[in-house]
Amino acid sequence: VKVKQIRDRLNLLKARFKATEQTSAVASGVEESLQAVNVQSHYSDADGLVREYMALERLHHDAKAAAKLSKEQKEEDLAQCAANIVAESYRRRADRIDETLSGDSSSSSEAENAVSSTESVETRPSVVAAQRAPKRSNAFLSDVKRQEKRYKEQMELRVRELEQNQKQFEERLAFEKRQSEDRLLFESCVQSSNRDMILECAKIFGAALSKK
Repeated sequence: VKVKQIRDRLNLLKARFKATEQTSAVASGVEESLQAVNVQSHYSDADGLVREYMALERLHHDAKAAAKLSKEQKEEDLAQCAANIVAESYRRRADRIDETLSGDSSSSSEAENAVSSTESVETRPSVVAAQRAPKRSNAFLSDVKRQEKRYKEQMELRVRELEQNQKQFEERLAFEKRQSEDRLLFESCVQSSNRDMILECAKIFGAALSKK
């Protein structure tokens, strides 16, 4: 049997089942529960199997949609984290350049004032003042590096937390999927066992009646 023939047959069975279900709902005036498979007298075994197949099909589609959504959410979170890191790096770099320029300008002004006020004094104090500027600059750069390192560690921690949450979500989704599949399998086995038991009882009663 070709795959297309099987697909067409399934579509035909589903369409017929939906029409039968609508007719049954109108006749009874009550919407019947999805769990009441093969309990109502107007449901045949074929309709019950079609219902089970449609439930599994919906479960499969829901699982695929949830997995796709979780993957897209994870990619979006990681992209946002990367964008935040880059933006923060640019901002800190711009602030560092501005502060460096401001520090150089301040140092130049202080040096000019020192020179103008101590022209008659020995040049030793001006040399000492000129040597202090690199120390201030080095201390500033060290502080900037420490801040960047701390920010990077915070962002890495945030990324790890997002990955851990994503992993827990996927594990919970897989667990719920297994539970649903096990429940459907158990119900199918129970229904099959009930049918076999009914057929066996019918055979026993038939044999007893034939003996009489």
